[in-house]
Amino acid sequence: MGGAVYVAGVDGGTTKTIALVADEQGHILGASRGPGSNYTGADVEQPMGVVADTVRQALRQAGLCSQEIALAALGLAGADWPEDYTRRQVALERQAIAQQVLVKNDALVGLRAGTQRPYGVVIAAGTGANTGIVTPDGREYLYGYYASYGGAGDIAEEALHAVLREEDGRGHPTALTRIVLERLGYPSAEALLRAMVARKLARGALHSLCPLVFEAAAAGDEVAAEIIVKQGLALAEYATAAIRRFSMQALEFDVVLAGSVFKGCGPLLVDTITQAIHRVAARAHIVRALFEPAVGGVLLAYDALGLAVSQEMYANLAQTAPTHGFFDTADGGGLSVGYSPR
Repeated sequence: MGGAVYVAGVDGGTTKTIALVADEQGHILGASRGPGSNYTGADVEQPMGVVADTVRQALRQAGLCSQEIALAALGLAGADWPEDYTRRQVALERQAIAQQVLVKNDALVGLRAGTQRPYGVVIAAGTGANTGIVTPDGREYLYGYYASYGGAGDIAEEALHAVLREEDGRGHPTALTRIVLERLGYPSAEALLRAMVARKLARGALHSLCPLVFEAAAAGDEVAAEIIVKQGLALAEYATAAIRRFSMQALEFDVVLAGSVFKGCGPLLVDTITQAIHRVAARAHIVRALFEPAVGGVLLAYDALGLAVSQEMYANLAQTAPTHGFFDTADGGGLSVGYSPR
């Protein structure tokens, strides 16, 4: 492949869209963060416009134009049914953000961000959750809409219900009552309930409860700990079912934990998942993603172009990637911000 090669990697989720531009040595030259681009309807022009605008911001950071990008690999939430991929592919090709466009579900960029093996399992838990598997013979399977529980949204909902259960006598006393009411700004559980019934809870503020539940669990709150364990068992169930489905129980592979939920403090979530998976696949390695999912998009772009990723390239990606704060969603926000390469 003659001349300089540049690629783009994208992680498009519910809360935010991240775009990275890198050269063939693994140096990230530009990055941008835009609003969420997850969408489930037939007309994807607007959310794909968000993706394209975010890529263009990263290109400006890198001092490049779209014609110089050999391939953009995009992991997009909402790409679940076959027609979802087609619609996004067509819309993004129309946007002309790169010479070639490769659309994947966002869980698969999370998998590539966490393993150097050609196959494995990913449990992706951000605002929502998905689980995917790539088999040794290259088959891909994702739960998509079959994944009905998991992620920051469900953890926040569990916290709200814990407050109401303590108030009405069905549940146990919990520090979550004080924590939730203070964070959301309500004087009482009844005031919170009234806001819930009236659908007045701000979505971003609700998702910001997730790290607080982890903190409460780590501090010894039993109700919060039960929420984390419930989450871990549910997420592990998707993975173990996929492992059984493709008869991978005896194989050695990575189970990559990707997404903001796994940034919660304390070992309880990971320990719960690890124990449940090892009951089915004893040789599986439960690992946290080496990189943020958008970097997985860059790596998938290299793979698609046939560029072998060396250890030096991995090191360059680690050194030049934005800091964790650039990717953080603890506040539930999705602001568009820029990036200066380190």
